[in-house]
Amino acid sequence: MARSIFPARERGKTRTDWLTSHHLFSFGNWDNPKRRGFGSLRVFNEDRIRPKTGFGLHSHDNMEIISIVLDGQLEHLDTTGNQGVLVPGDIQVRSAGSGIRHAERNPSHDRPARFLQI
Repeated sequence: MARSIFPARERGKTRTDWLTSHHLFSFGNWDNPKRRGFGSLRVFNEDRIRPKTGFGLHSHDNMEIISIVLDGQLEHLDTTGNQGVLVPGDIQVRSAGSGIRHAERNPSHDRPARFLQI
């Protein structure tokens, strides 16, 4: 397999009032025809979420979702009844199977959350 290097400066970006996200592969409004995944890997994002904000309940299916917390806290809840707060060093693996709805938010009042989502 050929080796690929993706410099950080070439990552896609999404910025909103509550989220800053850097994308290794095409994601959201950023589309790079040369970066539409790597085999079955489709998403590798570094997300920063402002305090008391986050992703509301949304759906996924037919995928595995891995979250790795780097800084701050990440609160997770889903429609299977799982709920908890991840801290730096925690790794969460979810299987969306035939479908799951989940939400992720930063529960902190003053500290941003930073995590990888794969």
